[in-house]
Amino acid sequence: MLINGPGFTEGPIFIAAFGIFENFTVAGGLANGSLVHRQGQTLFDASSTLLAGIERDLDLLRYDYSYKIADRPKQFGGGESIAVDGRPGILSLRPKGYCSVRFVDQKSPDLIDLRGRDGFMTDAGPIKLYRRKAESLWRDILPPLLDFLGARPTKTLSLEHIDRTG
Repeated sequence: MLINGPGFTEGPIFIAAFGIFENFTVAGGLANGSLVHRQGQTLFDASSTLLAGIERDLDLLRYDYSYKIADRPKQFGGGESIAVDGRPGILSLRPKGYCSVRFVDQKSPDLIDLRGRDGFMTDAGPIKLYRRKAESLWRDILPPLLDFLGARPTKTLSLEHIDRTG
């Protein structure tokens, strides 16, 4: 999920405000008829914050990334274990729109965003990043949502969550 990417602080604010995972269980997913109730202003503020974050990072989020380390084959999706100056880390391309290294030791920084940083050096050699244009509908969806929520700041709104993965 694009809005749940590493370092994208606006996403978790939106997810929490809309209660996306409140009625979710690992075993059962979302139960039919799951409802949460929220004030319109809370939802408006979270949606505005999300749109501002997407606009800020749009030049990075509009791409899907792949990579190649040294002479190894090009990798799409997922990730792999790497080392940087002996520090163990995970190179990840998840969620789509992101490419980062998260170090698994306790030294800082623990996360490095690699988007726009071609040639980042690992112990196995430099990382060559590739990107291709990806579809993102957030900029189409959020403005009408903001219009709707902006007209209902004092209303308590009921949101039904529907599991569309099954």
